[in-house]
Amino acid sequence: MIEELYYYNGEPLPLSYSNDLTWGDKIQIVEQIQNDFNSGMLSADQMRWIVLNAKFGSFTVMRIIDNLMFNNKIKVNPITLDDRTFKKKPTPFDL
Repeated sequence: MIEELYYYNGEPLPLSYSNDLTWGDKIQIVEQIQNDFNSGMLSADQMRWIVLNAKFGSFTVMRIIDNLMFNNKIKVNPITLDDRTFKKKPTPFDL
């Protein structure tokens, strides 16, 4: 299976725990992931590659998937391939 990589500035995303990104680069990566998702340019394979390889931006992708599942737009998590979410569904008592 060929993995679909996700690129930032012409290079694959660095690891989330070992990188030399500046704060500005980190913000741009998060915004790029969100914009690509909103415009339909972020595929499920790219999301899977980001999360499973612990790339920077994996938290953003997990948050996007959880929001889709909580809003009943998708039934199956594309990472785990079942109905589990990464965090619990917020309740009215959560701040």
